Amino acid sequence: MFLTGVLKGIQVTIENLFKRALTIRYPHQKIEAAERFRGEHSFDISKCKSCGLCERICPSRAIEMIEIKGKKYPKIDMGKCSFCGLCTEICPFGALKLTKNFSLASGNKKDFIKKPRKLKK
Repeated sequence: MFLTGVLKGIQVTIENLFKRALTIRYPHQKIEAAERFRGEHSFDISKCKSCGLCERICPSRAIEMIEIKGKKYPKIDMGKCSFCGLCTEICPFGALKLTKNFSLASGNKKDFIKKPRKLKK
């Protein structure tokens, strides 16, 4: 019984030795995210009308409206976000979008808070 298990293991190893690798060398090699992938948020402050719908619909309570120069804009806590996309669907002005960026790893909690700011053109 032990010998058949060892032989089976050797057989599987030899079969897979000449097959193409299924993994990639991330971050040196990048893969394209799927078409409907929901990654990091993108926010266009010029399109936002401060309606607050994104804050109200967020099931994770990851969005908080904060005041900047008399208007309220969404501050997003990516650590709480479930990337459901409801905030982008409900935004009537298209100010919030989900990108395909999935490289969000960080050791600092502050890196996961996205404060509203003007986009660089």
